[in-house]
Amino acid sequence: MAGDRCIVGGYARLPHTTAAAQVYEMVTLVALVDKRTDTVIEASVTLVTPVARAFVEGLLVGSNLLSGQEEVLEEIGVNYGGGAQKAIKQAFKDLCEKYLEMKSPGEAPRG
Repeated sequence: MAGDRCIVGGYARLPHTTAAAQVYEMVTLVALVDKRTDTVIEASVTLVTPVARAFVEGLLVGSNLLSGQEEVLEEIGVNYGGGAQKAIKQAFKDLCEKYLEMKSPGEAPRG
């Protein structure tokens, strides 16, 4: 693989009742990933409030996109009480799938 880092994004439609949906139609998670360890180095998310952004970004940074998916999804499910919870979980799953596709081009995604 060329380079040790890559950028990957995951997307999901936001419920119309959320504050983020008033600004964005989709929630977007973007991660800078160390391809040697599959670990997120930096992350950003399109949520409106700084607290929600910081919470989700904090969950992503340090997580492993291949072996740590369930822990992140559980943390979001248990500790994120906002209306965008399902969309954030779906965007994270999309991010992980896209990373796997980047890491293993031509192979079918696991799951």
